[in-house]
Order: sequence, then C-alpha cells, then structure tokens
Amino acid sequence: MPLALARFALVGVINTAIGFAAILLGLRLGLGDYAANATGYGLGLGVSYVLNRSWTFRAANVPSVAEFGRFAAAFGLAYGANLGVLGLGRAAGLAGQPLLHLAGLGIYSVLFFVLSRTIVFRKEG
Repeated sequence: MPLALARFALVGVINTAIGFAAILLGLRLGLGDYAANATGYGLGLGVSYVLNRSWTFRAANVPSVAEFGRFAAAFGLAYGANLGVLGLGRAAGLAGQPLLHLAGLGIYSVLFFVLSRTIVFRKEG
C-alpha cells in the first residue's frame, strides 16, 4: 500500500501540472477563465484516470464507462469533502488560512485514494 500511495501522490502532481498547463494554454489562446479552467480540469481528470488505472492501482480488467463514472463520482465526493472542510473552517473564523486549505487537501487526498482503491479499481475475486 505505501507504494500505491506514493504513486497516487505522484500522479496527482503530474495531473496538476498538465491541467494547469492546459489552463495557461487555454488562456493564451483566448478562452475565458471558465472555459480554460474546465479544459484544464477535464484534461487533468482524464490523465489522473489513465495513470491511476494503469500505474497506481494496476487494474487488469478492460476499462469501461462505468469504471470512469465511478472514478468521476469518487473525485466528486472527495472534492465535496474538501469543500465541506473549507466551509466548516470558514464558519469557525479560519477564512483565508493556508492550513485550512491543507486540511481540505488532506481529506480530499485520503478519501480519493480510499475510494479509488476500494470502489473504482477494486481487485475482483
């Protein structure tokens, strides 16, 4: 498991770099903020799926739309938990505090890893 966790973290760094580069390129090409952001995040999510599937969790089954749907849902749940931490922290008077964002990132990362390992790319049998 520690190796899978390290791979998961590295995939996160790679996908963030690719997604951010796509945002910058989109802005340079004249896309608005929202279109550039959606392009970057969409590309990043796709890269994350492919790398986590093949490298982090070494899924042996054939990729499917259902599997990608589970991956997207896991992302949504993990991101929602991140936003929940931010909302609670802001309500507690911690708005704008970097440690609040670090806590949200931690919840997001742990939850996304666990969901990916147990639901998205679970080993059959």
